[in-house]
Amino acid sequence: GMTPTTPRPTASDRPVPQVEDDPADDDVAAVDDALAAFTVAAAGQGSPRPLAVFARRGRSIAAGVHGWTWGGCCELVSLWVSEPMRGRGLGRALLRAAEDRARARGCRQIVLFTHAFQTPDLYLGSGYDVVGEVEGYPEGSAAYWFRKRLDTEPRTTLTRIPEAALG
Repeated sequence: GMTPTTPRPTASDRPVPQVEDDPADDDVAAVDDALAAFTVAAAGQGSPRPLAVFARRGRSIAAGVHGWTWGGCCELVSLWVSEPMRGRGLGRALLRAAEDRARARGCRQIVLFTHAFQTPDLYLGSGYDVVGEVEGYPEGSAAYWFRKRLDTEPRTTLTRIPEAALG
């Protein structure tokens, strides 16, 4: 007998990659949301939970850090301290508060990605280890993946960042 075949898609049905230099926010969100849904389903760890710590002066944010906790881990996406507030320990205080909340949520580690010109010494001095490096990102500099263990397992060997990379 004959086996039924699936009709071949016509040329107009086939998606064709097109570069967009200024994509619509909704289009970017559609890709991010679809990937997030796939990741949550595939990992079986539940949904990520937002985590944020802000330091405010009146209604203005003077400093902040945000990310999420998920699957026993915390990922910090952004940490920023306003220019006049820098050098006062506010960055370390934000990190400590985020670490405490991550620990309270059962996280065993924190990860973050940063550039050589974004004060990696803050992370090194706060017990974070360099677990990855991307040289030439951006050109003439480098980017780093940091991790801090929050559990009792021993830390990885600390990798020093060359002074030259810090600008």
